[in-house]
Amino acid sequence: MTGARPSELIRDPRSSNRSTLLELLLDVFYIAAFAQLSTQLARDLSWRGLANTVILLLAAWWTWSIIAIATDFFDPRERVIQRVIATGMLGVGLMAAAIPSAFAEHGLLFAGAYVGIHLARGLILVRALRGHFAQLRVKLFLFWFAFSGLLWLAGGLTDPELRRALWAAALVVEYVVAALRFPAPGLGRVPLEQYDRLSPHFGERYQQIAILVIGDLVLASTLNLSILGFTTARVVIFLAAIAAAFLLWQIYVFRAELLVEKSVRRHPRRAVRLAPYVYVVLVAGVIATTAGVDLALAEPFASTHGGLVALVVGGSFLFLLGRVIFEYELLGRLSRSRIGWLALMIAVLPALKLLAPVFVVIINAGILFGVTRTDAWRGRRNAAA
Repeated sequence: MTGARPSELIRDPRSSNRSTLLELLLDVFYIAAFAQLSTQLARDLSWRGLANTVILLLAAWWTWSIIAIATDFFDPRERVIQRVIATGMLGVGLMAAAIPSAFAEHGLLFAGAYVGIHLARGLILVRALRGHFAQLRVKLFLFWFAFSGLLWLAGGLTDPELRRALWAAALVVEYVVAALRFPAPGLGRVPLEQYDRLSPHFGERYQQIAILVIGDLVLASTLNLSILGFTTARVVIFLAAIAAAFLLWQIYVFRAELLVEKSVRRHPRRAVRLAPYVYVVLVAGVIATTAGVDLALAEPFASTHGGLVALVVGGSFLFLLGRVIFEYELLGRLSRSRIGWLALMIAVLPALKLLAPVFVVIINAGILFGVTRTDAWRGRRNAAA
């Protein structure tokens, strides 16, 4: 598959929706990054620490989303696209390693790896697509990531406060111009019809990363229990965390196949443009819950502070909220039962601060169990109708 013609790089939307093994390996690197983020969040619950985690998460997530879009539009079995994926692996590996000190001595390493992922992808594809209509799309992406890259690199060279502002500004630019289809002077913007080239592979990629992120909750809880030592309270927290992971999976997969079908057949344009913005909410939710469980395992009977409650229950809230939004946008359905559970999560936050962390984790799992039960009831009712 070397020396492929530009037309051969474009994925046939009717081709297999299965991810390649290289794409799955790429996801492993992102799980390492997400694990670093949850650990970092648990270590620093200040507003500054939260802002740092959000910035780093949005950066890591954006690289995954752009690569996912690329491997759905282009054929990941082609050697050129595999080089794009491989450079993404290298970059996100460096980003993950730099996360703990990204706002200290390794800011330039994080920024350089991030910018390198985007520029390498753009340069590889611009060369490979010479003379093909899809080259315009790649040039638009490359133009804006080169521009935002200046902010990233400048931030990597400054003090932490200015770094935070510059990196946040870069992310605002990237997320906004993506929503506007990457408009650039003299080049135009990505044609709308290119967003209609959606294959089932796109839905599968998002399903895979969602499940793998949930797996981080299992991995982190297992490792922390092993490191901190076995006590009755920690075992209870561990079991509640495992239950929460399973329940989050159930919440996610409810109507998942229908969502994928709707995305590909009826609303490809809406799905491909909405998914990166909604799924980052789900990912953030799992990372937050994982960080909260880490804190609970460390001190199961300590005085519960608002930060721990916000992480454990607020994380589940974000995950459920993201799922509700995506279902509404693609299916036009708003689950009243899930809205009710979201309201309950908000209502119980003040009371949970009066309980020990072990009970906060248990109650969070109980709420998620309630969500799955009402989902099951709703599914049976719709089937009967």
